[in-house]
Amino acid sequence: MNLFNLAQSGLSSAQAAMNVVGNNMNNALTPGYSRQSIILGEAGGRTTGSGYFGYGVQVNGVQRAYNGFVNNQLRGAYTESSSQVGRYQQLTQIDNMLGDNTSNISTSLNSIFKSLEEMSADPVSQAARQGALSQFKAISYQFNTKSNTLNGLEKSTNTQISQSVSDINADAKQLAKLNDEIAKIHGRTGDLPADLLDQRDALLERLSTQVGIKVNENTTTGRVDVTLSNGMPLVNGNRSYALEASVSAEDPSKTVVAYVDASGNKMLLDEDKMSGGKLGGLFKFRNEDLVEARNQLNQLALQMANRFNEVNAAGFDLDGNPGGNIFNIADPTALANRGNTGDSSLDVSFSDISKVKSEDYTLTFKGPNDTDWEVTTADGRTINPTVGTNGELEFEGVSIKPQGTPQPGDSFVMNPTAGAAGKLSVAITKGDQIAASSKSGEESNNENIKDMLAIKTETLIGNGTLTEAYSSLVSSVGSSMTALKADNETTSKATAAIELEKQSVSGVDLMEESVKIQMYTQYYQANAQVLQAANTLFDTLLSLR
Repeated sequence: MNLFNLAQSGLSSAQAAMNVVGNNMNNALTPGYSRQSIILGEAGGRTTGSGYFGYGVQVNGVQRAYNGFVNNQLRGAYTESSSQVGRYQQLTQIDNMLGDNTSNISTSLNSIFKSLEEMSADPVSQAARQGALSQFKAISYQFNTKSNTLNGLEKSTNTQISQSVSDINADAKQLAKLNDEIAKIHGRTGDLPADLLDQRDALLERLSTQVGIKVNENTTTGRVDVTLSNGMPLVNGNRSYALEASVSAEDPSKTVVAYVDASGNKMLLDEDKMSGGKLGGLFKFRNEDLVEARNQLNQLALQMANRFNEVNAAGFDLDGNPGGNIFNIADPTALANRGNTGDSSLDVSFSDISKVKSEDYTLTFKGPNDTDWEVTTADGRTINPTVGTNGELEFEGVSIKPQGTPQPGDSFVMNPTAGAAGKLSVAITKGDQIAASSKSGEESNNENIKDMLAIKTETLIGNGTLTEAYSSLVSSVGSSMTALKADNETTSKATAAIELEKQSVSGVDLMEESVKIQMYTQYYQANAQVLQAANTLFDTLLSLR
């Protein structure tokens, strides 16, 4: 080994080291870039009679700064945070809807009772009667508007669920492609391409914000296999599996997600177990927060309208006629499963509105006997309905008459309060139809209007009045918001701490890299001096004669 070769190895290693440091400095602000370090080692040597002489230095490789444990922790934090944020953003819209202190259902209820007090003082006053009618129309509009807002939120959530599924599928497909490219490069060179590994980790982080995942990494080959939190494979080597968003067979207003296996079979995801990532947050909002808010709003509209109708029907209007309904209440509807094979339908009506519960029921025909209808609730209760003389099923304030010919396994879903707020309308067309009198022909009689005023303090929903029921709705949404906000603040702090830890492992410190570039510059200059010394010696030899 001569000085020329020693100088060459030193200069080549110094240049390679400066290339690595320069690349770090160039990508200091590149998202997802992991710092690289050159690995130098002895190039070997030989033992002679005069001792051991080294062959110089060699580049053993370039090492990518990486900690799989920290990356896995960060993905978990992103999954939890994205779930909370996705849910919080949707829930905020319900909170804003209910939080308007100037225009809400509670304010409208108070306005109704105030106008009825004016009617009570002067039952024949056209102005008072017209004022009361206007307030009935105002609260109907309030219920309609809020129901439409919730319906819009449901559509928005469905759209976001579909978009999330598309993003998950795109990321899974790209991960499988990266697995394939990394495997090919590793097979040819034995090394792992740092840029592709950075892309891979960035994709995994992005995927973890959409859905909860588990990652199995082969650090030798760079391959990652990804499964959903329920264990279903999403990426297996160079193959990816897909999710599919579609309209629910049970409820056309709901978007459901299915897992498509290698054979093309579709299995609906258990949404209660998919709690992570944006997708999990959207599921939780739609299936819990939105359902609860809608149920309470519909129940409030139904019980309010029914009670005013009952009291008005007990009195007489200004013309001496028996009072009619103040509000129009739509009958419930049962939605047939698209997979039903029979031609059956269900006619649903109210038998006792005061006993109606705001929850989802599933009615399944077991057949072939008339009594073979199974009724279950969303929380798992099984209800034994009373069967009427005409085959109608009666339970919890509703009456259901099956029509047509059902087949075993046919099912229907129904919530008796569904649409109560959205379809609520005022039945009377003039203030004279408000039944203020308890006796026909007594225009100045205000006994029945007093009963209508008493509705204000009646216990109608649970253990509360109408106003208390609305306050309970506002309070439940507010409590969920407060708890969710606190959880998100805690998660955000934990996420920031893990991001800082990852940055300390794989991030680029420009000050540190500046020191390294100066060090390798001196290293290069020192080896240049070795080359200069070799040239001087060679010139000296050539000058000898």
